[in-house]
Amino acid sequence: MVKPQIQYPCLWSYKVIGADPDLVKENIEIVLKHYEVAYHEAKQSRTGKYTSFHLSVQVQDEAERNTIFDKLKNIPTVKVVL
Repeated sequence: MVKPQIQYPCLWSYKVIGADPDLVKENIEIVLKHYEVAYHEAKQSRTGKYTSFHLSVQVQDEAERNTIFDKLKNIPTVKVVL
């Protein structure tokens, strides 16, 4: 499998899906306080149980991109990070 070539630094997008939108927003701001993050609430699931967010973060390299991914997936109210 060929690894894609990514030119760093770049603006990287994440999709975060969580159970409590207010807690997800609060925790995004806490765990990514040292990064310049732009995010917005995208939509809710049909039942209203989950809310998705789109985030954009300037990353310097692959290690930083993976660190941010790990920080996001470790937020207790987050179910999925893409």
